[in-house]
Amino acid sequence: MREKILNIIGFSLVGLCFVIALVRITMMRAERASEDDEGGKVTIRLSHWQLESGVRDGFDAVIQDYMELHPNVNIVQIPIPERIYPNWLITQLVGGTAPDLIQLGMGINDERTARFFEPLSEIATVPNPYNAGTELESLPFRETFFDGMQGGYNPTLLEYYGVPLSGYTIRMYYNLDLLKEITGSETLPATYDEFIALCEQIKKFAKETGRTLVPIAGSKYNAPFLMNQLFQSQTQKLTQELIPLGSTASGGSQMGLAFFQGQWNLDSPEIQNGLQLMRAVGEHMQPGFMTLGRDDAMFYFTQERAVITTTGSWDATSIAGQAPFRVAVGNMPLPTQDTPVFGENVRGLVSEAGVNAGLSLGLTRESENKEVAMDLLRYLASQEVNEKFSKVSRWIPSVVGATPHPQSVPFQMLTEGYLAGFHIVTGASGNPDVSRLYNNNFHLLVGPNGSPEIFTDALRD
Repeated sequence: MREKILNIIGFSLVGLCFVIALVRITMMRAERASEDDEGGKVTIRLSHWQLESGVRDGFDAVIQDYMELHPNVNIVQIPIPERIYPNWLITQLVGGTAPDLIQLGMGINDERTARFFEPLSEIATVPNPYNAGTELESLPFRETFFDGMQGGYNPTLLEYYGVPLSGYTIRMYYNLDLLKEITGSETLPATYDEFIALCEQIKKFAKETGRTLVPIAGSKYNAPFLMNQLFQSQTQKLTQELIPLGSTASGGSQMGLAFFQGQWNLDSPEIQNGLQLMRAVGEHMQPGFMTLGRDDAMFYFTQERAVITTTGSWDATSIAGQAPFRVAVGNMPLPTQDTPVFGENVRGLVSEAGVNAGLSLGLTRESENKEVAMDLLRYLASQEVNEKFSKVSRWIPSVVGATPHPQSVPFQMLTEGYLAGFHIVTGASGNPDVSRLYNNNFHLLVGPNGSPEIFTDALRD
């Protein structure tokens, strides 16, 4: 009898959830219909997960301009927190309630792209009418982006599915006030050796003063930004040797094939040196950093419990607004050819010219106003408008010739140099099983009792 009652309660709860979901979807559709009918305007909804300071203001500024230019259009910006964005997005897509324009990336794989998004290859091959009067007016749309619109291209589906609105780079952020207090200077480290020496000096200072202070604020989100680039500095020469001249890949299937052919393995000196660099820098982050999230590292840095942190250009405005101290931005402290031991694997300065643009917006198949939504995409990615968005948001522009905000200058891409090397995961063509194995055992590399040898022993089989 008790089991029967529990079953009835269970089915009742499922039924109740279904009814609630049905009512919510009906209400949302009614609300959308009401907005579309209001004043005879066409409503376009645009969603993204970029809650960093300045981004929503940037969208608001250019959206307002578009609505003044097109009085019959109403645009609604829908910012969604990063943590719930994938689940929210999948629910919207499957439920048929997705916005017209959606930021591509999290929660979107090739299958969902092909099923729920409209290919944009047609508009990629013709000039953007909003570039009239500029040096870009006669160029195909895709050629007006610094990356050739690769940030919106899907190489599996062989179609353009997104329009990228911003560039990005990874940089080191320094608490300039703490740096001067500890070292007596505001000079940032220019080499890997100088960087490690600074970390040791910070540790010594913390011990002598009894202050709660670590050199680098790390987390599972931002620690890989620094660690992976250090690792890739050690595979730079190997990549150049194994990948044919002219290839744009720094890993992928060619490095995977080279692995199976025995041209590199986990015991190769380049791999072991790369792992040593990762462990060395991990020792200067707070204990248990790989269990911490993005916000934890940010709190460590802005609360002056760390002198350095690593993150992308997208966080610059947020850090400047939250930090009660002066912030300096520097390049990644990678080994050079002159660095003892680790320099022999380095080809030269790493170029960022191969980095694709981001903040890519895709058009959903369910959109009832596709022509207007595509027109908005062209407008947002025009030179003048992208420049305004960049200056308000203080992000790097994606369109050729758009002038960035002065605060964005330290984040401009370094175009001189060579391709970076490959990473273990990219050397396996991004295989999800390899990624899972790598991540599950990463503590064996950076943990208190870990080492490159223990880590590679766990991966080898």
